[in-house]
Amino acid sequence: MKRNTPLRVACAAFLLCTAPIGFAQRSSGESPASARAAESEETVILSPFEVSSYQPARYQADEAASGGRIVTNVLNTPSTVTVLTSDFVADIGGNRIFDSAKYVAGINDATIPNAQDRANIRGFAMGSRLVDGFSTPSQSNYDHAAIDRMEISKGPDSVLQPAGVPGGSINLVTKKPQWAFGGSLKAQLGEYETNRVEADVTGPINDRFAYRLIAAAQDNKSWVQGTFRESLLVTPSLTWRIAPATNLTLRYEYYDARTSNLEGIPMDPMVGPDDAFRTMPGVPLDFSAAPGEEYSYRMSRSNTVTMLLTSVITDRLSVRLAGRLAQSTHPNGDFRWGLDTPGGSINPFTGKWEGGVRWQNTSADPANPNWVSGPAPQPSNVFQHVGTYEAVEGRYRDLQNDWSYIVDNDLVKSSTLVGFAYSYSHHNIQSRRQELPDFTVDNVPHEPVTTYPNNTDRRGITTSYQSYLTQSLEFLDSRLVLSGGVSHSSYNGVFGNKLSAATATAPAGMMYPGSGSKATYNYGIILKPLANVSVYYGHSENAVPANNFQQTYEGRDPFSEGTQDEVGLKLRLFEGRILASLAYYEIEQTGYTVFNPLNVVVPPPPVLLPDLVLSRKASGYELQIMGSITPQLSIIASASDTKNRDPNGVMLRGSAENMASGFVRYEFTTGRFAGLSAGLGANWSSKRSVENVSGLTPMGVPIQPRGYLPARTLVDAYIGYERGPWSYRVDVTNLTDKLYYSALSWNIIQVANPRAFAGSVTYKF
Repeated sequence: MKRNTPLRVACAAFLLCTAPIGFAQRSSGESPASARAAESEETVILSPFEVSSYQPARYQADEAASGGRIVTNVLNTPSTVTVLTSDFVADIGGNRIFDSAKYVAGINDATIPNAQDRANIRGFAMGSRLVDGFSTPSQSNYDHAAIDRMEISKGPDSVLQPAGVPGGSINLVTKKPQWAFGGSLKAQLGEYETNRVEADVTGPINDRFAYRLIAAAQDNKSWVQGTFRESLLVTPSLTWRIAPATNLTLRYEYYDARTSNLEGIPMDPMVGPDDAFRTMPGVPLDFSAAPGEEYSYRMSRSNTVTMLLTSVITDRLSVRLAGRLAQSTHPNGDFRWGLDTPGGSINPFTGKWEGGVRWQNTSADPANPNWVSGPAPQPSNVFQHVGTYEAVEGRYRDLQNDWSYIVDNDLVKSSTLVGFAYSYSHHNIQSRRQELPDFTVDNVPHEPVTTYPNNTDRRGITTSYQSYLTQSLEFLDSRLVLSGGVSHSSYNGVFGNKLSAATATAPAGMMYPGSGSKATYNYGIILKPLANVSVYYGHSENAVPANNFQQTYEGRDPFSEGTQDEVGLKLRLFEGRILASLAYYEIEQTGYTVFNPLNVVVPPPPVLLPDLVLSRKASGYELQIMGSITPQLSIIASASDTKNRDPNGVMLRGSAENMASGFVRYEFTTGRFAGLSAGLGANWSSKRSVENVSGLTPMGVPIQPRGYLPARTLVDAYIGYERGPWSYRVDVTNLTDKLYYSALSWNIIQVANPRAFAGSVTYKF
């Protein structure tokens, strides 16, 4: 299944070289605003659904749309909304969404660093990303070349993301066609997942049509033995200015990405949660037992067409219509290796794992247990190696229609939003077990791979509908803002495994029906004693349809519900160039599911066990500061103190409860160093659990995680120089060469890249 990557890179290089051909460049002294004015004598009216390009500072945007469809000043939202500008995303220069998002309060990395764009927001793991407001499941990380800005909304969102996690959402706003010609060519070369080329060209075709074409290709080897990442993105888009107040944008995206499945290495079973963290002795940190790219990988290949129509019908009434058609294939080969003996056990009196100790009940009387401990059998140096191949195909259809009615007079500004959304998804998932011979670290056989017949053939079809009404009233020149809304969501569908065995309640291969409907509410109040100071309270809710209709059929609630209450303070400082916010929130989630950790044991169960259904509460404080102290000095900084636990008070996998981060950039604008810039960022995270656990020991004590990843501080830096249309840049990631990890479970510890260098050259036209 390995693709012809040289051909793919050659195609991208061709796009890089030919993209500017055939279009006249504007003169270097002509501003985008003047060029746009010269293109048409008509006055272009901006829709209330379209964010303006105005920024008070390099790292600060004045408006956001992700908090409720209608563009709103961030000071006038009763929740935390953070916008990461295109300048900030470019300055960070990473290759993941998380590389930029980690500087936002309450966000930390999750369980799979090289796939699925996983991140925790206020302790809740995102299962899929949002691209232009559409939920997009994928095995791969998204290519940042297509991203214009990121809008991060905290808390459950009954309007924008009714089926999202209660912690919040990251909406990736893609680049759109511009009415002034411009573009860039970029080539980057470096260590560990940084070799790539990019092209971006945009401009007008005539006074009615504008285009944009973005292409990017990447082909890399990673630090861990035998691991890789390769991808190709091609996304043309076209905007038709139907009238001065009506725009239609069509965008096509082809994205083909493939990366290694990170098998990781086990945590040492001889240590427990109170001991210093340690991986398996004798196993190199960059070790991989993966059998090869054709067997161990994560892949996504998608074709997506989106449509966005915005129109200002009258000076009060506006409409937005957005749609998406998408098809994706994302198979993955998931090999795992593990110990032949556990090397320890859980202490029934403490709930903690004890390495080298085996606890047993020697009493035959269940009412009078007699727990005794003894030495546990030591793990040998021979490991089992098994895996699962999973082929996933998905089809998606989405439609969103919003109507805005705004009345603005001396007494009140009233903003009313009425909307409807439709979503359809169809998944086919087939999986089968694979196996390799047992191995030692010094002798890893990559063949023969034994492949068994399919043991699951799952089908899932879900159709969702949503209608909503929100109302905002601004009094006293926006010094008092009242808002509220209601959203009604419903869904129906089927889910089942056509190869499942018969049970006492269902025949073999049953397709389980599922349906439900739910109303959720949000409301808030904002007081602004000064024009640049707002104090707010907000209440928000959402309801996520159950993703396993069998559990619904057997009595589970058809929705997982999230509720948040948040109070906070927002300030604009330094003549509006700095935005600072302080927030306290409380979130409660019921009926949510997490992947059952027993499915990643070696060997795995013949039939995957159902997800664990849990509830939890989260609360915490967040501080965020972003903007420019001077035109040359820009900063973003955050800190958070949170708590996210299950009903037994146990930490959840990968969720850090204390975090801090900061990024500072300085640019010389005059003198002999004009054009020189440098940036330095640091991100600190407290300890994180290596696994999700549930339940009590036989003695009624909550079971604790087997271990915790240690706290870590990561430092990144860059230095760049720009002269005329050319810019040059050197990036250093993990500057201090810190050893750090992520974890899918206690026996799948993933070691991150060491210090790495990358250099890039960009030509702008």
